Amino acid sequence: MAKSRKRQRDLEEQAPTEQVDSPNDESEDDDGPVIEDDDATSSEDEGDAPKPTPQPVIQSSIKSDGRYNNKQRLLLLSSRGVTARYRHLLEDLRTMIPHSKKESKLDVGKNYSGGITGGGYGAAVNEIAEVRGCHTVLFLECRKRGQDGYMWLGRTSHANSSFEGNGEGAATAGGKHLMITGGPSVKFHITNIHTMDELKMTGNCMKGSRPVLSFDKSFDHIDHLKLIKHLFIDVFGTPRGHPKSKPFVDRVMAFYYADGKIWVRNYQILEEAAATAKEAHSQKKMTGHSHSTSLIEIGPRFVLNPIRIFRGSFGGQTLYVNNEFVNPNVARAMEKKTQGEKYVRRKGAQKKRKLKDESIVVPLDPLADVFK
Repeated sequence: MAKSRKRQRDLEEQAPTEQVDSPNDESEDDDGPVIEDDDATSSEDEGDAPKPTPQPVIQSSIKSDGRYNNKQRLLLLSSRGVTARYRHLLEDLRTMIPHSKKESKLDVGKNYSGGITGGGYGAAVNEIAEVRGCHTVLFLECRKRGQDGYMWLGRTSHANSSFEGNGEGAATAGGKHLMITGGPSVKFHITNIHTMDELKMTGNCMKGSRPVLSFDKSFDHIDHLKLIKHLFIDVFGTPRGHPKSKPFVDRVMAFYYADGKIWVRNYQILEEAAATAKEAHSQKKMTGHSHSTSLIEIGPRFVLNPIRIFRGSFGGQTLYVNNEFVNPNVARAMEKKTQGEKYVRRKGAQKKRKLKDESIVVPLDPLADVFK
């Protein structure tokens, strides 16, 4: 028994030495060291080769943290005396612009004078915007019993009120009073109005969705259109994260410049997937995508003819004047004058015909009484 226990103890002492020797033998006989040599040579070859130049990382200039920071508010109102067409257009714009604030019709008397911008609609709108905390304004004004419609777009005095209390802003502004009174503002003559209910278009979008603002290339080359473009972005562009907006982009609001006027359209972005594999293959062959994207008009549509651009809010120094604009009163006067000229010509022809008939004298027939 003692001999067997001693032999078992000797075997246990020899077992670790054999386990230690076995990996050494394998490392010397197997291909392990060869692999290490290959790695070493490959690393040396890579060190000799020129390293590629790192590409510059392009970082976006606009960094969004996902919060509601751009707290722009739009005051949307009209003057008293607007017709049903303008009232429906205003309601359509309210549904399109979730960051707008509704206000009742504005009726300002001739004797009203308030604020530093003078009397009239400008002073009243600036006061309302300051009370409601609105930075921009869309004011629809009607004249001549609804025959002529004018749209005002601009930044109110509330938008630039920070320059009054901030010393640095006042220094950069040069201490001028115009920075405190707001601006700039643009006056348009609005024509060719068609509302959503009138058009009955098949396009539809989610209420409160954020639009993609599409501008014609003319807005990047013409000076006064550059300023109007920024105003359109402030008015029609829904701020990101607004409580009443939806986190979807399913419509496009397009602005085109043609014939000296701005044509405004509103479209739905519709993406349709192919119904069959054959249609998907043909669609991908033509466009590179298996689905098709199209635009369907929603409405409303209207045309804006810029009249004048002011430096302040509803007044101030004139920055641009459209010399090709013809006042609707002058156009109606010329039309009435043309109609009056037609009336004068017609009456003159009648008088000449009457005088001609009177000048024609039939001589007496001497044989007229023979058979009596």
